[in-house]
Amino acid sequence: MKKIKEITRPSFRLVRNSEHYSYHTNVLKAITPIMAKNYNMEDHRLAYEKLFKKENEAFTRNRAFEETKDIQAADQKRDELFFFIKRFIENMRYNPDPVLKAAGRNLDEVLEPYRNAHRKSFQENTAMIDSFVKKMEENESRFKALEHLDLIRPLELLKVANDSFRVLFNERSAKRHQRSMKDKLKQLRPQVDQAFFEVVKFVNAVYLVSHEITKEKQVIDELGGIIDSINDYTTEMLDSITKRRSKKDDEDEDN
Repeated sequence: MKKIKEITRPSFRLVRNSEHYSYHTNVLKAITPIMAKNYNMEDHRLAYEKLFKKENEAFTRNRAFEETKDIQAADQKRDELFFFIKRFIENMRYNPDPVLKAAGRNLDEVLEPYRNAHRKSFQENTAMIDSFVKKMEENESRFKALEHLDLIRPLELLKVANDSFRVLFNERSAKRHQRSMKDKLKQLRPQVDQAFFEVVKFVNAVYLVSHEITKEKQVIDELGGIIDSINDYTTEMLDSITKRRSKKDDEDEDN
């Protein structure tokens, strides 16, 4: 028997706030107000949208509070240092001097897991740079490679810049405020998810009736496309969790 297309119900348990925000933003763009009106599901979508607006407000306030100008400046400073070291090591892999080339390749192996650290969230970036510096300094071979490439001082500056960012971020984070926002998001997220599931039930039901009973091609095509889009968003979100957990497992094995 052919399986009828439907929107799958994801678990949001391991989804980060930014991923949760992005996912529901995409879903609400896919299920437009006009489409909701056409299928008599305005009340369901409106309830979903109202709850998500509350999440949006809490999430945006939290991000705005964290990303003050001085924090951004401190983040940029460490990222520029990291990017300099990263690019220098990558270029040294092709140095015609065999000693410098070997040093570049030695350090490039260490660099690999941290190559995109500057693109991560503030906290992840901080943790990854800490780990990167530690790996670079932890054995004699790498330390000699750093000396050959004259990277001892830039690495020290990176370490200082990362520590300075951490201190500044912790001061500005205002733990009480952060805890309040996290608690608010913790309360709001399940409500948003439940409203989403109600919309999902409605879309799946209309599609099922259209596909099996009324045979309305326009409805089948339109809702089928929306179902595919939302399932793609779900797959992308869950893939991010899988990759994150896999990476953590790999790092745990290395330690």
